[in-house]
Amino acid sequence: MIEQYHHKVTNSFILWFDNYLLDKGQAYSNKTGVKFESYEDARLDSSYQAYGSPYKQWVTDSSITGATIPNGVTVGNTPSGAYNPSITGRAGNLALDFENGRALVNGSNTNYDITCDFAVKDFNVYFTNETEEDLIVENKYEINSRIYSEPETFIQPYDQVVPAIFITTSTSQNKGFAFGGMEETTITINASVLAEDSYQLDGVLSIFNDSRNECFAMIPMSEHPFNEFNDLKSGSYNYKTLSDQHDKCNGLYINDVNTSKLTDRARKSLSNDMFVGFIDFELKHHRFRHQ
Repeated sequence: MIEQYHHKVTNSFILWFDNYLLDKGQAYSNKTGVKFESYEDARLDSSYQAYGSPYKQWVTDSSITGATIPNGVTVGNTPSGAYNPSITGRAGNLALDFENGRALVNGSNTNYDITCDFAVKDFNVYFTNETEEDLIVENKYEINSRIYSEPETFIQPYDQVVPAIFITTSTSQNKGFAFGGMEETTITINASVLAEDSYQLDGVLSIFNDSRNECFAMIPMSEHPFNEFNDLKSGSYNYKTLSDQHDKCNGLYINDVNTSKLTDRARKSLSNDMFVGFIDFELKHHRFRHQ
């Protein structure tokens, strides 16, 4: 199937959402000298060995002032017979899995002493098709705290962890807007926020409550910055540079935003002691869909 309108909307919104939160809220923390631990991953290509960090997701957007974006890892030892892994770039020897917070090293050696400096997001951002009830009540998540109080170890890949924000497209509607065939598309997008404390939660809700009338460019899926390893396709990614290549005036804008929180009494029934909030976005786009 070729790319459809809603594919482009979803891609554009998630890239904008992630940048807006990191930029307006400085919602990240830099980590230095983080030790990685090797582990087995049955899903991984056999030509790579996984080395995991205690955090996911990492910041990828170099437009975020002050955030450390890694371009490689530091290896403190070089096992006999192995390539010299003084890795400063990827170049076939290494892939950085920003989504799962790990380094994928070419080869099968499990004894490298790997460390890395990187910025980790305060909130993981996920796209989902699950309902708010399933997300909040039914699902159980591992808490990937940004402040460790115990010995650090790698975090398992693939599973969704909190604190996190889960984004889903709720409704979409087209209606006539102007002569000549222009239509107004209205899209409702919901975000469920699972935070570690009320300070985190209030911060996120405040940031996006002020996003009304924000415009953002339509970015096609072909320009999504990640490859199959969740590494950056070109080695770097700058949302503002990418966005400026597209016409914001012909893009989407946020017509309305509503935020709310789950009460303390209601959240006591949750499987995790998380602070929960909701953000409802109404997006508008004026377009000629028949042309």
